[in-house]
Amino acid sequence: MIRIGKLHLKRDYVALAVYAIAQSIISWWAALDYGRSFQTATFSAAQLPLIGYTLAVAAAVFIILDRRIAPQWSLIAIGITVALAFTNIIAKESELLYLLLTCSAWLLIMAVPRFGMQNYFGLVVFGVIMTYTIPVAVFDLQNNYLSTTFLWKLVPMLASYVFLYVSSFSHQRQINQLISAITGALLVITIFLQPLTWQTILAILITIAVWFSQQSYGRTRRHLMINVGVQLILMFLLY
Repeated sequence: MIRIGKLHLKRDYVALAVYAIAQSIISWWAALDYGRSFQTATFSAAQLPLIGYTLAVAAAVFIILDRRIAPQWSLIAIGITVALAFTNIIAKESELLYLLLTCSAWLLIMAVPRFGMQNYFGLVVFGVIMTYTIPVAVFDLQNNYLSTTFLWKLVPMLASYVFLYVSSFSHQRQINQLISAITGALLVITIFLQPLTWQTILAILITIAVWFSQQSYGRTRRHLMINVGVQLILMFLLY
């Protein structure tokens, strides 16, 4: 319990709020950074419900993977994402609607243990969904088109999701060590494919440090908060 004056806040809900905000910044950062170089990039009212959608997605992810908040809240968050996807401003763009509903559908599959998606396959799909739904929607709404160059630019983001969330999708520590080594190497390779600057060098060093931490400690109590913090730093360095 966190106490602020007479206000008492449960730590899990504070962590949920912090994670949702940080994850939302990650989802928007690459699109905003890439799009700002174009004169066509504009902010419109369509992005307001998308902000709410992003926060709801991040909240659902936290509840599903953290497992300390009642799971029915994830279903409520997923319902909110569907409702926001059907707002008039977004729904009139059918491609964006289908894209966002795909993300919502995957969250529902993740939230139901019976589907058994808490595994390495689920990890890869999670990374693809988180990388190529909201960031793509943000870019499209800002620029009214989609660039294949931008899609390729998102590959380091995809690699960072798959690398950082290994322990979130599996409790098999020995296998996780091997998978994190493979995914960490893939992340380093995607970073090397970018122009070599002090930012990319620092990003590689952070990736290596995180890998050593994963090998030594495995899954920690606040693994999601660590993941989102590290990924936020990587996104600021790479985009």
